Formats: sequence, C-alpha cells, structure tokens
Amino acid sequence: MSLKKKGSAFFGTALAAMAFTAVAAFACTNLATLNLSTPSGGVGDTVTVTGSSFRVPSGAQAGQPASPVVLNWNGADGPLLAQTTPDSAGNISATFSVPEGQPGYYVIVASQKDAQGADAYGTPARASFQILGPNGDSVVQPAGSQTPAVTADPSSSGMIALTVGLGVLGLALFGAGFTAFVRQARRREVPVASRVRND
Repeated sequence: MSLKKKGSAFFGTALAAMAFTAVAAFACTNLATLNLSTPSGGVGDTVTVTGSSFRVPSGAQAGQPASPVVLNWNGADGPLLAQTTPDSAGNISATFSVPEGQPGYYVIVASQKDAQGADAYGTPARASFQILGPNGDSVVQPAGSQTPAVTADPSSSGMIALTVGLGVLGLALFGAGFTAFVRQARRREVPVASRVRND
C-alpha cells in the first residue's frame, strides 16, 4: 500500500473516531428533569418541586452564581409560581401554591436562560399536575374521548432533533471511516518474490 493511501485511511478513521466521540459526549449530556411531591391536588394546595441537571457556571464563570430557574403555570409564559437558583450540582427545590383553575391537567414549566437570553441546554423541563374535582376526584376523560395535545416548545424540540441528527451523523462518519480503513487494508499489495534464474 502506498504511503499516500495509508495516510488517507488513517486520517479517515481518526476523523470518524473523533466525530463519534464528540457526538456521543454531546448526546449523553443530561436534560433537566422536574419532579413534583404530588401529581394532583386542589386549588391552594402546597406542592414541592425538585429538579436536577440544571445549568451551573463552569470554567471561567465558576465563581458566578447560576442563572435562576423560573417555574411557570401551564406554559413558559404562564403565571409565575416560583423562582429558585440551582445548587453547585444543578439541583433545585421550591414550593408553590396551586393557582385557581378548573379541574383538569396542567403543566409546570421550569425555564432557565443562558447569558445570551436563550434557553439553557436541556431546558425547559416540564411536569404534569392535575387539579382534582370538588370531591377530590380525578377528571380523567372516559375511554374513547380525546385528550388535548400538549404542544412541544420549539426550542426543546429543536435541541432534541439536533442531538439525534448529530448522533446519526457521528455514526455515519464512523462507519465511513471504518469502511475506508477496511478497503485500504484489503488493497494492500504484497510484493511477490521474483525467482532468480541461474544459468
């Protein structure tokens, strides 16, 4: 195999390996999560919210406080429920009172912005809460009825799509590099010893 072919195969394999490693590290980044002390209750009840994997300052910004996590009722632009700051591990804890509302399902949205005002990676996080009926009963719709669709926030949907796309791209690059390496290895020319004829 020529030196040029060996260099091309090595470069392709190395590039694919680096891309795969970078994409895998990016894809394994945790998304923020949100948990409620109870999934249902009545108007005025106190609910404790805990969460993890929120953004904390790192590197040169490590001495600065983390940007706050804002909890809103039934959407990122809904009424403010609470605001809290993540600890050094990215965990949050806060309480809120269930606001006025008809019995049914609602969503609590935990948003966190970066320095540029965009959603921090992995946010917003969401958790579902049900306001119970007057007798403390569930308002789950009977079988066959349609539940209203919860629309996804475009920013989080875009981030998930980007993560999946980068993962697929990384695997494709890795496969291409490995294929190039195997082809080059098969084309390796083995010199054949020539017979010397003695007269």
